[in-house]
Amino acid sequence: MDNALNARRRAVVEEAARAAGAVHMRYYGQGIDRVTKAWRRDFVTQADLEAQAAVKQVIASHFPEDVVIGEEDDDAFNRIAATFDTGCWVTDPLDGTAEFLHTGTFFSSVVSYVEARVPLAAAIHAPFPDELYSAARGQGASMNGAPIRTSRATRLDDAMFVASYTAPTPERAAWFARWMEQVMPAVGGWRMFGSSALCAMTVAAGRADIYSPTPEPATPGPMLGPAQKPQPWETPAYVLIVQEAGGAVSNLYGGEPDLLGFNVYAASRELLESYLTLGRQVP
Repeated sequence: MDNALNARRRAVVEEAARAAGAVHMRYYGQGIDRVTKAWRRDFVTQADLEAQAAVKQVIASHFPEDVVIGEEDDDAFNRIAATFDTGCWVTDPLDGTAEFLHTGTFFSSVVSYVEARVPLAAAIHAPFPDELYSAARGQGASMNGAPIRTSRATRLDDAMFVASYTAPTPERAAWFARWMEQVMPAVGGWRMFGSSALCAMTVAAGRADIYSPTPEPATPGPMLGPAQKPQPWETPAYVLIVQEAGGAVSNLYGGEPDLLGFNVYAASRELLESYLTLGRQVP
């Protein structure tokens, strides 16, 4: 592994994430128009598009030959899946668009670099309160330049659990309710935020202890809905930063992290295993 090259990539993803954040703040509170994508709560705005362009411009200025794929690009999922082996930069230029449109503060930009299906550098910028999280493989994680560590919590009944969810179908909402009936009594506390990136970063920074999307039913059927699609333009950044902060990450079934799917992010391996055991008990 080329540590110097990864350090350079880290600097670039930090610059790119901040460039996207500058676009966010130009449009914040301006009442801009939205376009609905796959379903009625899945939006794209001019801020998303311009932030994505800003990310690409920064990366191109440093690595002009490299592939850069953003969430708002056509066929983004399949293109990312095809280039994670050979190497590509990926970005969610505005994670938490609904929060952004409602002048909430839980939104961010996400940029990472993946090669051989391993995330090597990543950055997440939250304009409120101007926090930049970043990591490079084997070089630790930081927030605004200061090292961060997970809390190392090991007990579910002491753990702060965070979630981010929007129900696309009545079936999915019912499944979510059953899941929370199982989780809430078992944990020390529970919060819901608007940006999945910032949920993951609360774990990396030790402000929360575990973050997970809803586990999948054995036979999903209509449960998934159009919104429950994987987010490969976000996931590598979460995996890398939480791991480099000393946390534990697995897919929803306890295996290796899935860069094309969904994962659980925890302060420690013990806490992760306890949560996975709990999740298997959802009726």
